[in-house]
Amino acid sequence: MPLFGNKNWSGIAAASVAGVLVVAVIAFAVVGYVEWSSDANLAQFMGRTTEVAAATLPPKGRTGCEQKSPSALSLPLDDE
Repeated sequence: MPLFGNKNWSGIAAASVAGVLVVAVIAFAVVGYVEWSSDANLAQFMGRTTEVAAATLPPKGRTGCEQKSPSALSLPLDDE
């Protein structure tokens, strides 16, 4: 009794090709989902960081704070 005698090789080859194609389609779907998800998360992160940056920046123009005269430590030193 031969080990590989009565097998239908064309059916086995078709099933193997179909299996490889299914695995390839699933792999491409997973890669596409990961890319889409990371792009969406990056856009959400960038949106939140611009909101936080806008909230923490000082207002432009006069703020109502008194200007103090510069201290001696902030004046440039003369090299003579």
